[in-house]
Amino acid sequence: MEPFLMLENAAPEASVYEHAEAVVLLLCKECLPELDAIRLPQDLQKAVRYAVTKDPEVTAKGHVTELVLPREGGFTRLILAGSGAGRECTPIHMRQAAGNAVRTLVKGKAVKAVVAGPVLLKATRPHYLKAVAEGLLLGSYRFDKYKSDKETPAPLPILIMNGVDGAADVLREAETVAAAICHARDLVNEPGNIVTPELLAEDAEETASRYGMEVEVLTETEMRQKGMHAILAVGAGSIHPPRLVTLQYRGAGDAPFLAFVGKGITFDSGGLSLKPDAGMSEMKDDMTGAAAVLGAMQAIAALHLKINVLGILACAENMPSGSAQRPGDIIQAASGKTIEVVSTDAEGRMVLADGVWYAGEKGASEVVDIATLTGAVIIALGEEVSGIVASDDDLAAALRAAGHRAGEAWWQLPLFEGAEEMIRGTCGDVKNSAGRPAGAITGGAFIGAFVKPGLPWAHLDIGGTSTAKKTKGCIVEGGTAFGTATLIEYAKSRQA
Repeated sequence: MEPFLMLENAAPEASVYEHAEAVVLLLCKECLPELDAIRLPQDLQKAVRYAVTKDPEVTAKGHVTELVLPREGGFTRLILAGSGAGRECTPIHMRQAAGNAVRTLVKGKAVKAVVAGPVLLKATRPHYLKAVAEGLLLGSYRFDKYKSDKETPAPLPILIMNGVDGAADVLREAETVAAAICHARDLVNEPGNIVTPELLAEDAEETASRYGMEVEVLTETEMRQKGMHAILAVGAGSIHPPRLVTLQYRGAGDAPFLAFVGKGITFDSGGLSLKPDAGMSEMKDDMTGAAAVLGAMQAIAALHLKINVLGILACAENMPSGSAQRPGDIIQAASGKTIEVVSTDAEGRMVLADGVWYAGEKGASEVVDIATLTGAVIIALGEEVSGIVASDDDLAAALRAAGHRAGEAWWQLPLFEGAEEMIRGTCGDVKNSAGRPAGAITGGAFIGAFVKPGLPWAHLDIGGTSTAKKTKGCIVEGGTAFGTATLIEYAKSRQA
């Protein structure tokens, strides 16, 4: 998506509102007594107080109120975006409020806008400013590439009134993060006949070149030489051969590498264990994990973070054909362990088995994989919270904290002792499906079995959050690229 919002830093002065065709106020209940602080013109301030008197829900989180006020020489659109009351007024809800408000701006074809809110005047709250900027950029996301009647929006300058120290740098960081997330969203929203393993690898090569990263793309021949028969087995039924892509960003000299490994199933038919027709069209999103890793690597490099990171994309297309793997097959992964294929629809964990092993071979000191792995995680956590299965509780806690700062919710599921027994194979070392009980946990346990012993590891299951059924806040219907922001924030927290 080509950006069309132009965010600019603005000091808290009355002159900011001059020539603004639209004004967005981000308000919580406690903000109302502080309206004077944002230097709002008296007629607009009077309109806000009237609106609150008529509807006390104006400041409720998720609530958007639009007023059109006649003024000298024309009119001003006043958009009130609620962020809650008390402890509800967090960066998360400010991000959502900004996302809701920006769509009202765009729909009304605003020419120039001001965004303001009393909480943004506090110098010590740059995280609120960053959240608002991200909300504006992500909430305005659109994917209309294939629509014949699409309308390209005109550039929209937005002045964000604030009192944050170093505000310009905060806005540039928000733009970098949002651009990375939108890149990942674009890849997820592309159809499976466009995004194949080869194209995903090409996109990664272009991204690496643009942002100064090293890149390695393993073809079928090279993967076979390395014994990566798990990813090869998944891609065996497709005319589009698999690829294993490794991006390397070195921002901390000789420090150890953190590795992000993403599942890149560009389309998942289920293979010979064919999925039902209903909902299969959504399976173009089965490469969201790889897209999230690629987006995160883009932002990490663009921000010049002081950390060394490997981004590994395990890419394949899972299709049924005469050459496809079968239920009952025994496959030897690159680690040497054998996999008993119970279901060809449990393919993501197989490509990740070779991916996480390769991360260890590349010298990773810590491994985080991310995947649309299971439907079981939806049953456990719903469609707004993603799951974590980890060998290291401190790593899981750090990822949850990073997600909270990034506005993405995670919950750790227990990696109990019995999970290893549940995935033990009858004819092979491990089986790729243990059935429905504890499915999100055993899926993660399977991947963990291929991580180099002793390495801290966490598995992120975004099976319920990779695609949104409706637009809300900064999430737009379609691919969400959930997890991208968490990986970026986690890498920030690990800088040398």
